[in-house]
Amino acid sequence: MTTIKHLAAYIALFWMCAVSGAVLDTDEWLAEHDTVRVGVPNNLMPLIGIENGDGVGFDADMLRLITQHVPVTLEWTSCGSWSQCLVALQERTIDILPSMSYSEDRSRYASFTQRYWSMPWAVLYLNKEALDSRGSVSVGNLRGQRLGIIEDYSVVSLLRNQRGTEVIEYPVIDNAINALKENQINVYVDSLPILVYELQNQPIANAQLEVLDDAPGQDLFFGVRSDWQPLVVTLNKGIDNITQSQQNQLRNKWYGYELQTGWSDEELIQIALKVGSGVVLVFLFIAFRNSRLRREVKLRKDAEKRIRYVATHDELTGLPNRKLLSDRLDQAILQAERSNKAFAVMFLDLDGFKQINDQFGHEVGDELLIHASQRMQSLLRRSDTVCRYGGDEFVILLPTTPTTSAALAVARKLVVHIARPYQIGTHMLEVSTSIGVSLFPQHGSDENALLRAADKAMYAAKDAGKNDVRLAAP
Repeated sequence: MTTIKHLAAYIALFWMCAVSGAVLDTDEWLAEHDTVRVGVPNNLMPLIGIENGDGVGFDADMLRLITQHVPVTLEWTSCGSWSQCLVALQERTIDILPSMSYSEDRSRYASFTQRYWSMPWAVLYLNKEALDSRGSVSVGNLRGQRLGIIEDYSVVSLLRNQRGTEVIEYPVIDNAINALKENQINVYVDSLPILVYELQNQPIANAQLEVLDDAPGQDLFFGVRSDWQPLVVTLNKGIDNITQSQQNQLRNKWYGYELQTGWSDEELIQIALKVGSGVVLVFLFIAFRNSRLRREVKLRKDAEKRIRYVATHDELTGLPNRKLLSDRLDQAILQAERSNKAFAVMFLDLDGFKQINDQFGHEVGDELLIHASQRMQSLLRRSDTVCRYGGDEFVILLPTTPTTSAALAVARKLVVHIARPYQIGTHMLEVSTSIGVSLFPQHGSDENALLRAADKAMYAAKDAGKNDVRLAAP
């Protein structure tokens, strides 16, 4: 129904412009409007914010890409709460408002670009018994709850229509989070990236974060003041030119944890090898005697790097193998004991991989494993380790994630992203993941105990219906 409304709105808008002849030549219009005021709501990171007068966040970078070849200056304008920003667009004190979802009411004062992103709604709650769910929550699960949400979010009316549900609107997220902590509300509803960002920066004890999987309004548009239709045309052209690679880079940059991946060659060389050293030295000595000095010095360095890499990494995916995982777990345990801080271990299994491997063959299956492993790495920090444990099983070490809520937030993010489709050749494939999470020292004080606890929790997630996260039992 929402798609039909969008289509009808665009057709009506096009027809009116065509009949009246009121559409200005875009180039002529841009020459007369060289500055565009972009509304920046408070507390909307990682979507958009202002630092030192400049726009930051996913939406800000997206808008820069869209307008990189357009002769306009983007003026980042703080417009207050989300509700106040909607009023600012209506009163035309700003010209663009990002992250808008379509509604008939908003279409009275705003024109909408085509969709430039989709984001899921999610719920945050502290009491495990508050919701009866298995990894994701439907709107029906919210009946009878006291819900907190930001004023004038597009899903407010839908939530108010749920039988027995009390909806309390807040101007900013800080007020809503405080209300949740003080038990004034049972559940807080917001976009998933905003909630993940909030938990990263201000971890909350016992927080549960789950996707609200059937709420409308997940498609996002730039809302433009209704009398600036030529700007809509210009932005749509820019959106059409955004590549999938550019979208992925922005998503990985802003959607969750910092996204630097892998280890540098220098860091890999520093990893001590316990086997193979003698073979390397003999090989290098023979090679050195039979070739010129400069060439063999380079070969020696390359050989050392390669042998160290092969000894500690999975051949298919390039991820750390069990040996390197064991070394890093030992280091994490020693560091945690010295600092008296916790860290997290995750055990992941790809749901549905075997069926894809059987149906399409091992070559397609291998490519899927490579793509899935790259996606995992893109969602984690440089200090984290993603290990291919065997087959379609992976282990993730989060050495600087000291709280249960932070670890579960990472796991939820992985569940959401891994479930997105993969383009493998001519095939569009989908897998999900079941994740078990254990923490040091709560669930074990050595490598084997932590892995066993996470593995057992992973199977509990599978038994609960897959595509889910479970914390290890105490």
